[in-house]
Amino acid sequence: MDLPVAVGVDTSTASLAAADWAASEAAVRDRPLRVLHALPLMPHLLPGGTRRSQLDGSRLLHEVRHVLAVRHPQVRAHAEEVHDVATAALVAAAEAAELLVMAARGEGGFPGLRVGSTALHVVARASCPTVLLPTEVTDAGPRDHLAVAVDARRPHGPALDFAFEAARRHGLPLRALHVFPPSGPVGLAAEREVEAALLASVLVPWRVARPDVEVSWDAEPAGVGLVLVEASAKARLLILGRRPGATAGRLGPVAHAVLHHAACPVAVVPGV
Repeated sequence: MDLPVAVGVDTSTASLAAADWAASEAAVRDRPLRVLHALPLMPHLLPGGTRRSQLDGSRLLHEVRHVLAVRHPQVRAHAEEVHDVATAALVAAAEAAELLVMAARGEGGFPGLRVGSTALHVVARASCPTVLLPTEVTDAGPRDHLAVAVDARRPHGPALDFAFEAARRHGLPLRALHVFPPSGPVGLAAEREVEAALLASVLVPWRVARPDVEVSWDAEPAGVGLVLVEASAKARLLILGRRPGATAGRLGPVAHAVLHHAACPVAVVPGV
């Protein structure tokens, strides 16, 4: 069964960019594309009533289908309206998707927010890898590699699987980043060397399984969020792991900070 790449859209420019990104990814993966637009559960309570909501949704999906057909004619795209709140609709869509894509922030919400409440809710709960596209992308020159965050003492297997496969699929080098707390200024170079060696050993099974992927690795003695945000300025995609457990339904502080400040799309991969 070919699970689709799913993408949520609304009337925002950012969500339309997410649909375009998702279509490109569906083409690379040779998967169908499922375009979702959530409608309110009780649209009759909104100004204009049910008829206006249905017309707006139908018009939006028609326009999205047209744009995607022109830009990505090889992609099998299916667009549909879902009568549910956006968070519930997207979390449900993730259960039957290979990848879920959405803008970090859509229509509505507070001006100036880089990541909306819907995106944060969904990325913390989705059962498949979820990619958030930033609403503001700066031109940092060529983005010629992917980056993945790795805890060398507790590697996140699904995130590394996703990262190596994405690098292979796109034909791009992969940069693995491990951040460690420095014990002090004395012997920092030696400490970095030890941590880099630990990271290299952790990556061995993936490097053996994917010999066609060019991999580099770095160990940085700094704050995790800062290192990852800086890495996002030159990466095409940044991959993070999301661990299950007591914080299910909530993002950790590092992921939260990265999603708010990353300069490239961020993939959050759930653990098992």
